[in-house]
This record gives sequence, structure tokens and C-alpha cells, in this order.
Amino acid sequence: MGRAKAGRWLLFLCFLSGFVALSCSLTDDHVRIAAGRQGSGVYRLGTALADVFSGLGGVRASVVEGKGNRNSLQRLLGGEAELAVAFSDSEGDGEVRTLVPLYELYLYIIVWEDAAIADVPALEGRKVGAGPSGSGTDSVARRLLGHYGFAEQGVTVVNDSHRTISQAFLKRELDAVFLLGSIESKAVSRMLGAPGTKLLSLDDPERVAPVMEGIVSKHPYVVSHIIPKHLFGAKPKSQTGVIGVHALLVARSDLSDVQARSLTRAVFAHKVQLGRQVRRLREISERFDPQLLRFPLHPGAAQYYRRDEPPAILEWADTISLFITVVLMAWSAVAAFAAGRRRKRKGFLDGFYHDFQAIIHRYDEEDETPPDQMDAEQLQDIRESLQSLRRKCFEALASGTVSADEAFVVFNDYLRFELQDIERIQRDRRVKAASDGEESTEGS
Repeated sequence: MGRAKAGRWLLFLCFLSGFVALSCSLTDDHVRIAAGRQGSGVYRLGTALADVFSGLGGVRASVVEGKGNRNSLQRLLGGEAELAVAFSDSEGDGEVRTLVPLYELYLYIIVWEDAAIADVPALEGRKVGAGPSGSGTDSVARRLLGHYGFAEQGVTVVNDSHRTISQAFLKRELDAVFLLGSIESKAVSRMLGAPGTKLLSLDDPERVAPVMEGIVSKHPYVVSHIIPKHLFGAKPKSQTGVIGVHALLVARSDLSDVQARSLTRAVFAHKVQLGRQVRRLREISERFDPQLLRFPLHPGAAQYYRRDEPPAILEWADTISLFITVVLMAWSAVAAFAAGRRRKRKGFLDGFYHDFQAIIHRYDEEDETPPDQMDAEQLQDIRESLQSLRRKCFEALASGTVSADEAFVVFNDYLRFELQDIERIQRDRRVKAASDGEESTEGS
């Protein structure tokens, strides 16, 4: 029994040391985040992350500006930053590790219906807009054109701000425009709202798609996606094939496991704050396939994602008495069952998150119609939808379908924030209406 007793003490000390290490916050560290050029969406994302990390004990976080969005990895690998916001199709060496997959972006190609552009090869000799030089839109668009073998003179690519490009397209100064955006991009919706525009499909989604499959096979970390018909009002008129990329928060492999775990945990613990600053960050989820990542998962981040999994039996467990072995196996079974129940409840709560995103996606962070500019009917419709979702959430809590854990609290913080904002706008409008009515009475 002496070896068994020693084994139990060793197991206890391992858990204790791991707990102490993972409980430590970063102290006296400067975290620099490489995040594209100032004013870009990637830079705003980096700023939001820096605000969160600066709230950790002893951490100073700042954003390192690059010459372009795709310059972030060079900054990281050059030692100018500890973290970077990168895209999944970026070139990088074996020193890059993923902390958090942030969200997916898709490359939309918008053309004029009367321009006789039925596919990408028909863009030859045309003038197309692709956002600022070095931006995510520009990089993915050039990758797509390169796949079709277009030489530099084959297509005239115009680089400028997204607003300038959009205006030029609507004035018929461009034959097509590329936009890298979310699944419900308001910028794409506005462009497709113009009479005579359409969304160009890379292939026919009704059959096996050799074009899209060819792109993905050549660039395995580019994703293919089918845009359902009528996603943007009356358009597209049929299912449309597009390609896209993941936005990732990455680090170098020499970042310590304790730091990587602490930073990863901070992202998910401050999901509400991040979502308020950058709406797309409301889409971040712990549920993803690590095998599909462009860069391997950092071991410290993996520790965070696996925090609910029961520990494996140590190799020397066969030296422990039969009684201890049975107890450990029973405990593992109970822990696995409990973890399974937590995952099931978490999946149910993810459904509420999906419904919530569908409601708030009625307005978006990029050139949106903000709530305070909506008419009373639109505002009340969103308010009633949010109130209904909140009732369903608490009914699920009462029935035991979800538990009152941190994720539940975070989700209800989302709901409360949005409802308070809408109720404030409605209250201000009522006060103003009453004030205008009094002035009208006095004037008569």
C-alpha cells in the first residue's frame, strides 16, 4: 500500500500545481496585438481585444498597426507583437498557433445583370473594385482571380476605400465589386438593393461544384459556402456559391501555456463587452473542429477548451490498489456523464444565441441603420422579439433544460443590454413627443 499512498499524493500535488498555475493571471506583461491598418475593421477588432486584455491584472495591451491586414503575421513572427488577428488563408510558418477562431467572412461578387457576366472568367477585360490595397477583400479577391489564371492585365483591379468603391460601382464606373463580409452583411444588402444588380455564383450549387472544390483543394484553408436564395430580400434569386475565410486570433508558439490559457479565457469571459464593440464577435464559439484550423491550436488554449473533460488515468495507475482504481473509474464515469449533460445544456443555450443573433442582425455594425433611427414599429417589433426570447430562456431555466451558469448570465446580459437600449430610445421619444405637444398647445 506504500506505493499506492505515494501515488495518491503525487496525483494530488499534480492537480494542486496545475490549479495554481492556471489560476495565475498575466502579471507585468505588455501584450501587443498586430491588427492591420488603423481605421480598418481588423484594427477595430484588435482595439476591442486590447481593451479586454488590459483588464487583466498587471497587463498592458496595445495594437500594433501594420501596412495592411495581411501584414499582421509578419509583425507577429518578427517579434513586434505577441498576438495577431490573421485570416485562415494567410501564409505563415510553423511557429504560429491559434488561440480563438473569431468568425467567418465570405467573398461576395456583385455585378450588373445587363453586363453579360455569368461567371468569373467573364470578368476578363473588366474593371472591378476590391477595397483598399492589402485589405482582406483585396487579398481574397486576388487569390480567386489567380485561381482562374488571370494575369495582371487580364482584369483591372481598382483599390480604394470600400465606400468609394461602392459609389463608383453604383455610378456604373465599375463592372463588378468584391466585398468580404459576414453572412448577413448590410453593405452587401445595400448593394444588392440597387436595381439591376445581382450576386455572382462561383458554381451551380445544384450539382457537384468542381470550381469551388478546386479552389478549396488548392487553398485548403479557404472555405466554400452556399448563400441561400432571398437572404438579402429578393436576392439572390437562387442559391449562390461563394468562398470565404476565418478570422483568427493567433500567437507564436513560444507564448507560455499559462498566458495562452489566460488570454483565451479572457476572450470568452468578456464576450458581452466584445460584442458591444464589434458585433461579429458575438459569433465566437468554443465549438469548432481543431483539425480544420489553418494553424495548430496552442497547447494553453487547448487546456482552456478541454477544461470540462475528465482527466485520463495516469500510466502508473495499475500500481494503485483495486479499491482506488474502482473509485477513480467510477468518478471518471460520473464526471463524463456530468460533462455530457453540461454540453447538452450548452448546446440548448447556443440555440438561444442563434435566435438572438437573428434578431439583432436586423441592424449591423457597418453603416447600419442604428436603433435610434428606426421607426417606432421596427423598434417595437425588435423589443417584443427580445422579450419573447427572454421569456423562453427563463422557462428553459425553470424546467432544468439550461442551468444558471456563467454562459446563462452572459446571454441574459446581452438581452438586458439590447432591451435597455431600445427602451431608452422609446422613452426619450415619448418625452420629446410630450414636450412638443406642450409647446404646440402654448403656441395656440
